[in-house]
Amino acid sequence: MAIVNTNCPTITLTTDFGLIDNYAGIIKGIILYLNPCARIIDISSNAPPFNIEAGSYLLETSYHNFPPGTIHLGIIDPGVGSRRKSLVVETEDHFFVGPDNGLFSFLGPKQIRRIISLTKKKYFLKDVSPTFHGRDIFAPIAAYLSLGVQPDRFGPELESIVRPKPLKARKTDMALGRIIYIDRFGNLVTSLKSPDLPAGRINVHLNDHNIGYVRTTFGSVKIGQPVCYINSFGYLEIAVNQGSAAEYFDIDYKSAAKILIAPV
Repeated sequence: MAIVNTNCPTITLTTDFGLIDNYAGIIKGIILYLNPCARIIDISSNAPPFNIEAGSYLLETSYHNFPPGTIHLGIIDPGVGSRRKSLVVETEDHFFVGPDNGLFSFLGPKQIRRIISLTKKKYFLKDVSPTFHGRDIFAPIAAYLSLGVQPDRFGPELESIVRPKPLKARKTDMALGRIIYIDRFGNLVTSLKSPDLPAGRINVHLNDHNIGYVRTTFGSVKIGQPVCYINSFGYLEIAVNQGSAAEYFDIDYKSAAKILIAPV
């Protein structure tokens, strides 16, 4: 059971709000208004707009670096105001607050201790906007958690969370995946992890491009050449040494990029 350090609680923030508009700042203001002692840490507010997969990747690869009792506020919410549920998900050491849209699907069923549907309006802001649940529901819930309010005070318990269809497939000696995140260097993170890869020496193909076999790091190839490797979070990633793989292969989030892993 996760326990918040109410003397110095930590709340992380992962959103697609960006830093130009005032949305992320307002979220922090609401939290600090309710709990001036809260420490708010930005994981990122530059997740690509509406991209739940990318937001999930950012959260998955970040949350375990924070101390037990941390509250993780995730707001990538293209379905805001719809019938999708609002949640607190509790694991052994952490809390996750946000929409039930697959954002927290990286948490396996065995990791989850309980799931709470946020229905008790006394813990929301007075006038809830149908277009800004981050401000009116998720931020105050995170703040109340940081003050020691137990999750079951916020609403009834649920059996499960939304889990999208898998973004990868394994077929005998081959694996199929897709691009789930593009970082600021233009590195292409795939949906495939190290255990998903076939045994032995393999070739990585991005659409019609043969990237070659899995290397160790960027410098395994000459400057300007593409390379694939297992990144520091355990995902297969495609890069260009001191360049942008996104530009090199003309890939963005709207591209139908397919990853094929096959034996040499």
